[in-house]
Amino acid sequence: MPEEKIKVLEEKNSHLWFDGSPVSVYTQRLALDIDKAELFASFKLVNLQPDNLKNITFDILCYDSLRNLIDTVYDVSYTGFDVVRNIEFGFGRRVPIPNQQTRSVEFVLKSVLSSSGQTWLNLDSKRFDTALEQESIFKVQGDLNKQFIEICTRGNIDGTLFSLQPVFNEKFWLCGCGCFNWANEEVCVSCGVGRRWLERNSNLEVLQKQSGFAEQQRNELSEQYAEFEKYEHRVQAQQEEFEKRSTDYQKQLKKQKLKKGSKGIVITVLILVLLAAIAFGVIFYILPLIKYKSAMNDYEMYRYDDAIEKFTSLGDFADSKDFRLKSIYGYAFSLLNSNDPEKAAELFESLGNYNDSPEKLLEAKYKSAEKKYYEEKYIEAADIFHSLGDYSDSAKAEKQCFSRIYRAAQGNLVQNTLESLQKAYEQLTYIGNYKKSAELLDKCIYLLGNAYYNKYQYGTAIEKYLSIPDYDDVKKILDNINMLADMLGTAEKDKYAVWQSDSLHCTECGKSDAVYYLKLGLNGDIVFYAECADKSKKLFEQKGKFKLENKTVKMLDDDNEWNDILTINSVQTGDNALLSADIVTPHDTSVTSLRLHTSKK
Repeated sequence: MPEEKIKVLEEKNSHLWFDGSPVSVYTQRLALDIDKAELFASFKLVNLQPDNLKNITFDILCYDSLRNLIDTVYDVSYTGFDVVRNIEFGFGRRVPIPNQQTRSVEFVLKSVLSSSGQTWLNLDSKRFDTALEQESIFKVQGDLNKQFIEICTRGNIDGTLFSLQPVFNEKFWLCGCGCFNWANEEVCVSCGVGRRWLERNSNLEVLQKQSGFAEQQRNELSEQYAEFEKYEHRVQAQQEEFEKRSTDYQKQLKKQKLKKGSKGIVITVLILVLLAAIAFGVIFYILPLIKYKSAMNDYEMYRYDDAIEKFTSLGDFADSKDFRLKSIYGYAFSLLNSNDPEKAAELFESLGNYNDSPEKLLEAKYKSAEKKYYEEKYIEAADIFHSLGDYSDSAKAEKQCFSRIYRAAQGNLVQNTLESLQKAYEQLTYIGNYKKSAELLDKCIYLLGNAYYNKYQYGTAIEKYLSIPDYDDVKKILDNINMLADMLGTAEKDKYAVWQSDSLHCTECGKSDAVYYLKLGLNGDIVFYAECADKSKKLFEQKGKFKLENKTVKMLDDDNEWNDILTINSVQTGDNALLSADIVTPHDTSVTSLRLHTSKK
């Protein structure tokens, strides 16, 4: 097959995007097929959306050599794709350009069809006008790149993933690995690094600050090592002197061959004292010195947690106390600029007034609040921002939290499930009178009352309704469930309202030893039974969930069917509480109606 002859008339290799577009364009090319004497255009595109891309349509604007628009190729369609996210496509497809005077082309996106069936439309005919180009991370960071790699290592992140300087925008962000991510995506879809971590730690000011801190540490270490070496030499000299004297005494003892006498005892005692002194030196100087040196090495290599443990165990040895504080400070400083501001805050707080710990504590708390904000833990974030008072823009940030909490509460109300309403109640109670929170709270309580009632949580439902007696149709609802409230009146949490009859005739024993019980729980549980005291057994028992409907007590059985149990005639509360009811299906035909008194059990 002969080699294809192509002459490229124009090729633009800028990576471009426009606000909202689900694709970006890498390359726009105009070329001439020499053998066929045909102009054609081709475009290299990238799918930026989570769903696979199936089809796109676009127009091609054609310009002459003076950049005058001379023609337009309308409604070009690329079909037959199944392009996953962040994959290039389209460059192998040619679009014929009929106007032979064309010397430049421009790609204008019109629609994109995704695998989910959703169609995106460019209704405003927006052009690709936003550059997605990134500079080399090594060029931008220069010598600070070493500091960035060190931060990556401490965070257990592979720093070699990042060859480009990250870019952050209100609509999108470009990871250091080169991947395009939408602004609401907190983790890079390609390499998995966290956006907030990367944004903070690739920042040149942060790197400069960290580098300065590291330089300060190196200078301090240089001074400390000078003192340390002097101290080490003194101890080593003492040890050598002890060992020399011990050897001399032992030689002297052998030479004189002393077996008895006071002189031999004196020399022996001196030798023992000398050996004890050497042992003392080993225990109290040599071994601590070895641990101290190890701790200093950990400190120099930024292994602060190990250094803290060793310096703490060394107590007052040399300057261990001072370096323990420095290690805690260094550890807190590194955590502050990684992704654990909560731990950093704990450490700075433990340092009290050491160095600038009070100021760093405020910064750590602020970043902790920011982290919780981006994790959508808005109430926790608001609490921290509030505690910071006038630090930085904490007051403004707290209001932003309130705005998010308010919107979340609105969404939870729309969902209208028991769980979502409980969340909305917490959220609206927290923000108090913010905007229309008070009105929404009444609505939330009303919906909660309905939800609890439908879940047979009658005690909680009645409590909710009673807290908003004038809202909507609550009065009507309360009128309808007044009898239910009276029947549950003596119930307490985890206990029943117990209604029982006087002694009635028992068909089994023939005596007046039968007692009927009606036990009603705030959680919708019901137990209706009779027992005979003489026989010490239950005559019958029915239990399950209940509801009161048109003065009829209905029970949900194991087959999920509602059965009529009792028809309530009246309920009298107070000191002489009395419930009058007819049994729908009597166990004993001689007992078809009941007069029940109440007690607590």
